Amino acid sequence: MSKLAIYILEDEELYANQLEMLVDELDYDLAGISDNSDVAKSEIEQRKPDLLLMDVKVNGSMNGIDLAASLEHKAPVIFITSFEDQATFDRAKSTKPYAYITKPFDAENLQRTIELAIGNLEKDAEWNEDVVLDTSLFIKNRHRLEKIEIVDITYLEVEDRYSTVFTRSGKKYVLRMSMGDVQKKLPSGDFMRIHRKYTVNLNHVTSIDTQDNMIMLGEVELPISRSHKEELLNKLDWLQ
Repeated sequence: MSKLAIYILEDEELYANQLEMLVDELDYDLAGISDNSDVAKSEIEQRKPDLLLMDVKVNGSMNGIDLAASLEHKAPVIFITSFEDQATFDRAKSTKPYAYITKPFDAENLQRTIELAIGNLEKDAEWNEDVVLDTSLFIKNRHRLEKIEIVDITYLEVEDRYSTVFTRSGKKYVLRMSMGDVQKKLPSGDFMRIHRKYTVNLNHVTSIDTQDNMIMLGEVELPISRSHKEELLNKLDWLQ
């Protein structure tokens, strides 16, 4: 599991320090911090953070709005500004940010805004739901979102409308989505349902007992239903 990585662009030292402290208090990773749009552009493209906290008026050849529009790395943008005029808001809105908040702000407001920004990546997700992206999951754990790389998932177990995610580190997380909803968003070439309760990452399969219909992922042993056995074997043959 890795934490949500946030980049900060802010030219006022007081607010830059406050944002940095809030990111730390919320237990997210700081991907970088700058007061200059040109420096920020280079670092953002290189480091590829999960979320951007950006002031509108900053040092450099671009303001925050122009920088957001120019980035090739598309990450959720939260504009943080002292300006409350309609013209500034309309310009910011044209870049399709995920949120726009004015100074001053507090930890609770920032946290909720971050969750909104991540949640909006999935059109059908509310701010307090878990989110599945192309290469990672963001799972809500109490007051923060935790990032889990999809490649680290060994298998999932379903229970009603909840799915438990098991990782190769041995940790597990409860995902507030059904197995069917999750599987639609996972790489179909890597993940396969082997039982009404289990979906496995085929990259972590170590052996299969075709007589007892069991699959091993390291020390973990899971049952294979008869209806999925032939499909599983065919898929593994294809992968070879």
